[in-house]
Amino acid sequence: MNKKIVIGILSLLLVAGVAYKGNKFSRGKEVKISKIEMGTLSSSILYAGVVAPGDVVPVYVEAPALVESITARVGQEVEPGDKLMVFSSKSIIENDKELRINQLDIKDIKLRVADLEGGSLKLELDNRKLEMRNLEERVNGDIRRLPVIMAETKSLRDKAEAYKKLLAQDGVSSTEASRAMTEADKKAVELEDLKMALDLNRQKFELMAVSFESLTRELQIEEAKLKSQLEKLELNNEILARRAEQLKKPLVAPISGVITAIDVVEGSNAHSGERLLAISPRGESIIKVEVPMYQAASVSKDQKATIRTSSSEGELVYEGIVSRVSSVARESLLGSKRDKVIEVEVKVAEQNSLKPGFITDVEISSESLRDVARVNSFSVLEEGDKSYVFTVEDGRVRKTEVKLGAKTNTEYEILNLPVGTEVVINPFKVNSGERVRAVI
Repeated sequence: MNKKIVIGILSLLLVAGVAYKGNKFSRGKEVKISKIEMGTLSSSILYAGVVAPGDVVPVYVEAPALVESITARVGQEVEPGDKLMVFSSKSIIENDKELRINQLDIKDIKLRVADLEGGSLKLELDNRKLEMRNLEERVNGDIRRLPVIMAETKSLRDKAEAYKKLLAQDGVSSTEASRAMTEADKKAVELEDLKMALDLNRQKFELMAVSFESLTRELQIEEAKLKSQLEKLELNNEILARRAEQLKKPLVAPISGVITAIDVVEGSNAHSGERLLAISPRGESIIKVEVPMYQAASVSKDQKATIRTSSSEGELVYEGIVSRVSSVARESLLGSKRDKVIEVEVKVAEQNSLKPGFITDVEISSESLRDVARVNSFSVLEEGDKSYVFTVEDGRVRKTEVKLGAKTNTEYEILNLPVGTEVVINPFKVNSGERVRAVI
């Protein structure tokens, strides 16, 4: 073969190969894409939620106490009897001192009560009662004598009048008539004295009765006051005794559960009745879910929910139910603070290993959302509280922040990109600005 022809053929083949490689490079990396399109999301929407204790049991201190050491930690799982904290011996000494003073006050009050029941005041009351009884007998005696004296007075007065008439007829002597008049006058004076004495004794008896009732009330009031003080002191004695028992021993967990809060620090003074810590019993939990405001109408009380969380044992799934839907919007705590959300509580009644403060996924069953702009969930890259997709424009990819709406396990609602926008299905395979060749 002619040498020039061979060289020409080889040159053509070399040029063709270079052209082929250059064309292939210019077309870019092959990636699968999808388009944002209108459609219906499934009836289960995925939300992020924070685990909260379903119930909280507070642990209080009865006595003012100085916290010497704390062995408990927030998030720690405890069993009944587990040591939580220890109180200073100074608190024990102060409580014992108050206990001894209280016991001395109890003895003093008991002596005063005994004196009331058999002392000088009670003796005076008994004397008053005896005087009243004697005076009452005198009044009753005068009452019995009164009709007799009245009858005698009338009889003597009639006799004197009769003698007066007989004297005018010379039937009796003047001496006899005078004696009859004198006897009648004396009996009349005796009647008046009896009436006066009876009236005075009645008034005296009434005054003594009032005085006796007043003294009796005074005694009863004083006795009631002393017994009330004694009851308070005895109750306080029981409290101080319980405080002594609590302070002398380490504070222990009353139930099994998880410690959700510790309200004191080592070296601090806890006041009487102050909460020291809180324990959430095992079992019932609450998931606080943030639902965007525009989706609030799709969530209502008693809707079913599924809670999914990861653990060392793998994915754990629990069934729950919507127990509360807030009617007030607030700023998001899990996403951007500019987002307004409605707080929804999902109750998990079954035994679970969810820990307070952990973030978990909650899928709430609701009516389907129709006519929303949606994209495959694999196309969304989540970084912190922001989400991105890689859009394809003029053969190159561009990292674009997106605002998400409703979520399901497979699809997300896109709020800020137009329908028809091309996005890379797997964003981990490309870099922003990279040339690509779209494969649908």
